[in-house]
Amino acid sequence: MALNHSLAKLGFIGLLTLLPNGNRMFSQVRTTQDDTVLAANAVPPPLVDGKGDDKCWRNVPWQRIGQGWIPYDAQVDSEDDFGRYKVVWSSTTNLLYFLIEIHDNVFVDGYAPGVTADIYNFDIVEVFIDADASGGPHVFDGTGDVGREWGANAANAFAYHIYAAFPRDNGVTTDHYVGDMGGTSWSDVKTHNYASHLPDFALGKTGHTAVWEFSLIVYSDTDKESNKNAARVKLAPGKVMGLSAAYCDNDHPEKNPKVRDHAFGSVLEPSPGNLHWRTADYFGKVKLVPSVSGGDQ
Repeated sequence: MALNHSLAKLGFIGLLTLLPNGNRMFSQVRTTQDDTVLAANAVPPPLVDGKGDDKCWRNVPWQRIGQGWIPYDAQVDSEDDFGRYKVVWSSTTNLLYFLIEIHDNVFVDGYAPGVTADIYNFDIVEVFIDADASGGPHVFDGTGDVGREWGANAANAFAYHIYAAFPRDNGVTTDHYVGDMGGTSWSDVKTHNYASHLPDFALGKTGHTAVWEFSLIVYSDTDKESNKNAARVKLAPGKVMGLSAAYCDNDHPEKNPKVRDHAFGSVLEPSPGNLHWRTADYFGKVKLVPSVSGGDQ
């Protein structure tokens, strides 16, 4: 399987297929997002309702969330987990908009801040964004060795852990919690609820498929509670940012405390994987572009 291994390092998996004549061939299936995701200006922006059927989504390509982060380089049957996302922006609202679709054979919720296991042990989606694509650590507002290893400014990038309880079948919920770490060190850890950074939110579910649709305010590395308006980034064509998406997967709802079984991301990471939460060095890239020419937007 040397070919399979080489393809995986390029963001592909090789699937062995039997041809009608009995010969074997490898088909290449992308497991990661584009090297630079092009996000079009949505005119008008989508109505966030958890359906994803707005015209602005029609000509936007899906980006795959299929690279194994936990366990590293893991491959999972698509009947258990299959994820993908789309992203656009709006010059009218100055917001990013996301459509994330996850197929999973078991959805596990029940997260309660400060009561249950940590948020990443439940079935959640994650969005990682670095407004100036500068890279670097973003866990703490640390100093000295802590600052160098874990971050001197937690707002250098954001790791949004997006939780919502799954609605009944064919239902939609708008209640959501968005967690990220902060503080000055491991002895001063703070957990922020950034639900206000996602002003529009809807999670819909039909059978084994869940659809997250939400808007996102982009904040710069100057973001603080006292500086929200000034820290908001003005979106415009040509703007390049760090951007990745991920899905945390728990396959055992009967177990307590909850422990995730897998984490899948939209980009390759070096071993041992699962590095996005601490550094923006491996984030993917998104570039804002004008509306799709001749499309339905």
